[in-house]
Amino acid sequence: MAAAEITGTAPAAGHADSSPRSPIELRDRPVLGVDTAPIVVVEVASFKCTHCRAFHEKIFPTLRAQYITPGKVQWVVLNASDENADEFTKIFALARCAHRQGRYWEILDGLFSVAHRGPGKLEELISRSPHLDRDELAICLRDHPVRTALAGDFAHYARLKIRGTPTFLISKSGANGRRTATTIAGAQTLEYFQRVLDEMLKAP
Repeated sequence: MAAAEITGTAPAAGHADSSPRSPIELRDRPVLGVDTAPIVVVEVASFKCTHCRAFHEKIFPTLRAQYITPGKVQWVVLNASDENADEFTKIFALARCAHRQGRYWEILDGLFSVAHRGPGKLEELISRSPHLDRDELAICLRDHPVRTALAGDFAHYARLKIRGTPTFLISKSGANGRRTATTIAGAQTLEYFQRVLDEMLKAP
């Protein structure tokens, strides 16, 4: 998705599966940053999306250093896409299994780099990672709960009614307990993200 847009800040609608601080449930998802961070960013991304890969290569490292590490932002990832068939693509299962081993962030670049390979080659390449236990990975890929979790990810993507990846759902809990939210959709510059986050940090 090449175009970018940002919506105005408005009260965010709640959902039965969502956290008081986020539009999605944070449990059992890749998360960086402290729970006390004033802002939660939910990144919705597909490993086969070239703009998602470019974001992680060129922009995310700076955002991580400037906002996540200092405790200003908690970053959450929902890996899915609007292609229903992707739910059964091995790259998403590999990501889930890497997360189960606590190694999602360590192999994220590798997942993006091999996402367009065939299923057999994907498993072979990812299993070579020094960050993963190969035997545990093989067991995980056969685990029914992983398939159930992937189905849940794609169903949640559909409920969010997102128009492509990457999409960033940014929310902040105010002093009155109401959550305000804004959305960045599509490719965007580092300066754009910095401006949005800085403005939201200043808001009451």
